[in-house]
Amino acid sequence: MAYEYIFDAEKCWYNKVCSKYKTDDCAAGCIRYMEMDFLMQNSGIPRNRQYPVLLTPSKQDMDAFLTLRDIKDDIINFVKNGESVYIYSDNFGNGKTTWAIKLMQKFFDDIWAGNGFRCRGIFIHVPTFLIKIKEGISRRDEDFETLKSRLMSVDLVIWDDIAATKLGDFDHANLLTYIDQRKLNQLSNIYTGNLPQDQLQDALGNRLSSRVWNDSTVVRFVGVDRRGLR
Repeated sequence: MAYEYIFDAEKCWYNKVCSKYKTDDCAAGCIRYMEMDFLMQNSGIPRNRQYPVLLTPSKQDMDAFLTLRDIKDDIINFVKNGESVYIYSDNFGNGKTTWAIKLMQKFFDDIWAGNGFRCRGIFIHVPTFLIKIKEGISRRDEDFETLKSRLMSVDLVIWDDIAATKLGDFDHANLLTYIDQRKLNQLSNIYTGNLPQDQLQDALGNRLSSRVWNDSTVVRFVGVDRRGLR
């Protein structure tokens, strides 16, 4: 996939904690910046969501936040052991996708040293992903083909909005292929969605919903939209 390295100290993930920020040593040759930039840009995380966001939990979601915090604090072993988590809520805007990205960011922060510019995590917005698969039937996209090949081996994948719509046979077969292969290879997944178990089964089918629900730590948010409280 096309990647262009552009150094921008103002957008560095560490400029608030790095002692070299705004000194002569803060330059394009910073290996920490280079590795994080490579990991972030190749992950597909939207650029406006690549930086930490403070989330304030509602009282109802405190246990959910603590569970996710524990996963984040031990993210290396979570990924090493091929574990998965399904973060869901009936409501919107209460932190599901933000938490998923936080987990991936923490993983990147823990493995950047010595990474050797390898893609280690990918963010997939599932509805968009399925549309692009259909588009690829008539028009080949080399970058998208590279993305699909990486899905079979990359350490961690976020499947965002996995049950936004009920899957047809074509979409179901494609999504199941990738997730099944990842589970067989003991690779980690983070799923976000808005459906409980029974509705998830109706939307994804028995086998795929089992992968998402039964093979994952399930974390439910019940709080309302808290975007203005971050």
